[in-house]
Formats: sequence, structure tokens, C-alpha cells
Amino acid sequence: MKPTMALKPLAFALAALMAVAAQAGETYHHPQPAPTTLAVTANDGQSNHGNVVLNDKTKNNASVNDSLNNYSGVVGNNTLSGDNNQGKNDVAIGSGDADFVFATVNSAQSNSGNLVINGGTKNNASVNDSGNYGSGIIQSTVASGTSNQGSNSTAIASGNGNAGGATVNAVQDVSGNLSVNLSSGHGWSTKPVTNNASVNSSFNHASGIVGSNTLSGSNNQAQNNVAVTRF
Repeated sequence: MKPTMALKPLAFALAALMAVAAQAGETYHHPQPAPTTLAVTANDGQSNHGNVVLNDKTKNNASVNDSLNNYSGVVGNNTLSGDNNQGKNDVAIGSGDADFVFATVNSAQSNSGNLVINGGTKNNASVNDSGNYGSGIIQSTVASGTSNQGSNSTAIASGNGNAGGATVNAVQDVSGNLSVNLSSGHGWSTKPVTNNASVNSSFNHASGIVGSNTLSGSNNQAQNNVAVTRF
């Protein structure tokens, strides 16, 4: 056999190996990017327990007047009057170009083992001419009294990726509380316990999401939770 004829199969084999190596090298230098993730979390908790409150001819007033108008974006408000009240505003916003975007708010409240004695007490909570002509998300908690709790939570996930999630996990517990409401005085001078809660001319012409809690009294709990996902 001539030498040239013997080399032809070897040349074909070398050419095939070079082609495979070139293809493998091209794949190696252009790997697929790993999925990206953006996660935003707000964790918060409240505990209100073991308190003793004695109110005698006490006046507690909580009010929001001509406020929070023409707002834009996210607004959280707590207006509290009295004893042992708690209020909180949690906001978690995740926005980006990640493949997966998550926003989470974890909130817990516990109100237990409290003793409240009211004698001739007045509790007033009101919202007047507030929260009008706004755009976005507004949450308001107005409380007057004793051992009230308020929570405003917002979770927003927005992105250009494949998927995402907005989650609000909220827990409330009210147990083992004792409230005694007594009038004071005698005859015509008797002063009873009065609890008033009102919302007047408020949250008008608003655009978006509105959450409002107006509380008056003892051991109240309130939550406004919002979860928004946009992709």
C-alpha cells in the first residue's frame, strides 16, 4: 500500500477530532448564566402582656385632622392615645431585573394577661378630613384607650424576570384580658364610660389601596396588610 493511501484515514480522524474539540471549546466559553434572585423581608413582632391599668375620670383622645392628603407612594400612620398601646408600620419592596423577585412581611402580635379598670373614662378616636386625593397605598391606625395594638404591613414585588411573589404573614392573639368599666359618681352626677370611634370626610377621591382602622376602648388589635406582585 502506498504511504499516501495509508495516511488518508488518519487525516480524516484528526480532522474529526479537531472539529469536536472546537465545538466543545465553544460551549465551554459560553455557559448559561445562573438564575438570579432578589428577596426582601421584614420581620417584626409585638407583645403586650401582664399590665394593670386603672383609669378614674380619664380622657383619652386620638385624632388625625386634615393630614395625609395628596399623598403619593406608601403611607403608614399610627396615632395612639392611652396606656400600653403599640403601633408599627412594616414595608418590604423588591424591584429589579432578577429572574425571581420576592417581598415578604412577617408580623405577629400578642395581647394577653392585661387588667383594665375604667371609672368614668372617655376614649375618643377620630379621623377627620384626612387621606384625601392620594395615590398609592395609605394605611392608618388611630386608637384611643388601653392596650391597643395596630399594624400596617406592605409587601411589593415588581420585576422584569420570570416570576416572583409578595407575601404577608400576620398573626394576632388576644387572650386572658380582664376589662371592668364602671360609672363614677351618683345620681345626676354619674359619669359613664364612653368609647367613641369615628371617620369623617376622609379617604375621598383616593386612588390605589386604602386601609384604615379607628379604635376606641381596651385591648383592641388592628392590622392592614397589603401584598402586591407585578411582572
